[in-house]
Amino acid sequence: MKKRIASLLLASLMAVTMLPTAAFAEELEAEGDSEEIVELNMVNLGFFGENGKEEVIDAINEIAEREIGVHINFTTLDIQSYMTQVPLMITDANNPIDLVLVTSIPTTSFATFTAQKQLQDISPYLEEYAPETLELMGEYLPATTIGDAVYAIPCYRIYNSSYYLVMRKDVLNELGLMEQAEAISSWSDAKAVLQAVHDAQDTLPEEMQTTAMVCNMDAQGNVLLGMYIDTATDDFAGNYGFDTLGDSNRIIKVNEEGKVENFFATDDYRTIMERVKDWYDSDLVYKDSATSQDGADQSMAHGVTFAYCCQSEFGVEQAKRNETGYEVLCIPYVDVPIQTGNGNSWAWGVPVTSEEPEAAVAFMNLMYTNKEIENLFVYGIEGRDYELNEEGEACLLPDTKEYQSADFFWGNQFIAYPAEGSGANFREEALAQMQEAEISPYYGCVVNTDPIANTITALKNVLLKYQNTLESGSADLSSLDQMLTELDSAGLQEYLDYYQEQLDNWLAEQQ
Repeated sequence: MKKRIASLLLASLMAVTMLPTAAFAEELEAEGDSEEIVELNMVNLGFFGENGKEEVIDAINEIAEREIGVHINFTTLDIQSYMTQVPLMITDANNPIDLVLVTSIPTTSFATFTAQKQLQDISPYLEEYAPETLELMGEYLPATTIGDAVYAIPCYRIYNSSYYLVMRKDVLNELGLMEQAEAISSWSDAKAVLQAVHDAQDTLPEEMQTTAMVCNMDAQGNVLLGMYIDTATDDFAGNYGFDTLGDSNRIIKVNEEGKVENFFATDDYRTIMERVKDWYDSDLVYKDSATSQDGADQSMAHGVTFAYCCQSEFGVEQAKRNETGYEVLCIPYVDVPIQTGNGNSWAWGVPVTSEEPEAAVAFMNLMYTNKEIENLFVYGIEGRDYELNEEGEACLLPDTKEYQSADFFWGNQFIAYPAEGSGANFREEALAQMQEAEISPYYGCVVNTDPIANTITALKNVLLKYQNTLESGSADLSSLDQMLTELDSAGLQEYLDYYQEQLDNWLAEQQ
């Protein structure tokens, strides 16, 4: 990196301490200070086309070298490789990684990285090397902060979400049910529409007929429940989201009094399971929901289901159209508050083995503020991988597409071009909606589950026995009582007590 020193004070400090590899003031440049490029090793999760990656990185480096004197060596890994290799790569001091994507994958999650002390505290560098990012992300940094130490910068993306009932418009129009469907405001209303479509299957054109009316939304057989939500009341207006403190097992619910409880043991969970069972017995639920490995989007795309429930973000109609191939009606039934997991499930951190933390933070600052870099990372080379239409939307070029990535991986999703079909003002509208969304009062409470890892394993084993059949409606409700008994035997109370202690400690620190 070009050794641009931020101030003469910093320059004097460096004379008596280890010389940082990054600095930004113009004073020493004016004095003829020699410039050198600092190389950073950056690793990321890849999903899409990468044949043209080299040209993309060259274009990014042209900007980074000019602006901050940084050159990145960029490695992408598929999801399985990322899960297994990145934790080992971080420990290799001979080939240090300087920037790593923190993910929602357990082995490369924020909780795992910090529990294993694999990320540096970057708080000493933020004001000097990333002031714009610090200002931009200040409200959301508690999700990646432990004590006074900041261990990562959350990817600035759509954090707020809602749950939706997604239905095929062609079927609704064919049966004259569109107006009734648009007026759905309760689970009873929803069942009535599903039942009407079920009863009219034989009258539909063959291409509109489906095996089921509603299917599982995930690989856990979940049909109606989802995460972070209580949907026990029939009227959608009574449904609400709650904080789980990052518990991916969906056991934890923080109630209105700030107390941790077992959601599976609540009357509300039983009510939801009774509803699912009723729909299953009414022949509305896909019979293979408990065992299907297909996502709901795939099931609709393959003609298996007319409808499904899902968690999604602003722009859900266009997203589901792209994923299912159908025009869909999306009825929201509950909002989810922004939680700690939204902030730290995707983030950028500096591994402890990095010898260039200043330069790494400076490059992160470019990722979060430089629109050209963001769009290179997301869409690739303009004219080769995509082109902009009259609305300013990025239209992928399928005949020449060599590079593509997810827009939420990179620093600032809101400065990426809107994707084709999402609307010229999509980014601005999505940001405005997020800024108005509810933020959980427990945002920033990061629970390190490493001390209870064995208990978590035991609890997961119990859930694997019962959850799929219960939440698909294929099991009798007596299995819920059996599940609760076995959870107790597997150490449930220890689990609840630990989460309560962690929450109480965090709350005490906020005073």
